[in-house]
Amino acid sequence: MKIKVLYTKGSKRIKKILGRFIPYNTRYKPTGVCKINQENPELLKKSEITVHPVYPNLVTSLDISEDLFDAISDYWKPQRQVTTDYMVVDVPMGRLYTDHESSVAIITRYNKVVENVSLSLTGGKVTEPNLNNIFEQRYFVEPTKFEGTVFSLLTGGAGINNISHWFVDVLPRLHLLKQSGLYDQVDWFLMPSLRYDYQRETLELLGIPANKLIEGDKHIHITADRILASTAPRGNHTLVPTWLCQYIKDSFMPYADEQDVSSATEEAPYLYISRSDSSIRNVLNEKELLEALEPYGFKNVVSSKLSIIEKIKLFSQAKVVMGACGAGLINMLFCQPGTKLIEVYNEGFILEPFYDIATKTNLDHQYVICKGNKNVKTADQGMKEHVVFEIDKILALLQELDIPTKEETVEAEIDAEKEQEQALQS
Repeated sequence: MKIKVLYTKGSKRIKKILGRFIPYNTRYKPTGVCKINQENPELLKKSEITVHPVYPNLVTSLDISEDLFDAISDYWKPQRQVTTDYMVVDVPMGRLYTDHESSVAIITRYNKVVENVSLSLTGGKVTEPNLNNIFEQRYFVEPTKFEGTVFSLLTGGAGINNISHWFVDVLPRLHLLKQSGLYDQVDWFLMPSLRYDYQRETLELLGIPANKLIEGDKHIHITADRILASTAPRGNHTLVPTWLCQYIKDSFMPYADEQDVSSATEEAPYLYISRSDSSIRNVLNEKELLEALEPYGFKNVVSSKLSIIEKIKLFSQAKVVMGACGAGLINMLFCQPGTKLIEVYNEGFILEPFYDIATKTNLDHQYVICKGNKNVKTADQGMKEHVVFEIDKILALLQELDIPTKEETVEAEIDAEKEQEQALQS
């Protein structure tokens, strides 16, 4: 499997490099940028684009402690507050071209890249529309034609195989589409990928028929009668807007009451989210950690082995969720308000998104920073760094939070029963 992944990545890299030097179908190369007049969108040519504002000038803030903000890795420092113009753009006779890595270009019939709804990343940062990677490209495959209206949910590369980005950067686009009033006009939904169970399961729960789905990783260049595309759910930044969290909760929390006899969803108040299913950022002393957590009754959860409904049920029942910073923590969106989230960081890889989500869903976010490689300079390097949990810090935090052991819980229940009996006798 690893060899296959490396081969696929290597092939994509080679094709991308060659695509900058070998000219082919260069007529598909965009000639400029289609600017959106934010103040007077009605002045735009309807033959080129129509803009449907959703949340104009929406301010999103990061409510974070100074200590944690200072600790966030320098290569990732977020802004404290950002403003985003959320919209859905309707492009008649449009095209979409993507490298499924760092570029998604929505292109008008006049061969212009549409700003706001197109995406280009350099070093993990969003670039200006005129710097979209597609302008460096010389090799273009022929587009696949789709009859009717296509709505794009493409995000670049992360939405293809990362569940956290799926919930944060992909699915919330459906909310923007609904708010625009165009949802019922869509014939096709262009998804980053449909390779994984969680992708197909979530779309089924959202009521999107499989026969309306286009697998984006198999169609890098498409054209349609109309292409609809939205602003990225987090705009050009990493802060998570409150509407995004609320949309996910409204869409999936009703399934928490589904009847299920699976042992995976048996009530477990304390969850430890393992990264044993990942090849990066492993917890190197996980065995010792689990032994230390055993008196508290923490359930070891490998979330990738659970269905979406199993995750919803399990996390909705949790009182404490603990895990290393990583995609598995996105299931916190299914937790009830007040749930304690203990996020453990390697000091070379400290990010704010899960803390940000926790504050906007009323969770009690706690964190522990463990020793690691302080010389990490990039997010790409940081995300590969393994972590060693400092168990003494973990246990000290559990005591500080008054998390009882199984033995203490049993004793408390016995005392409560005795008090109840005495009350009845008196």
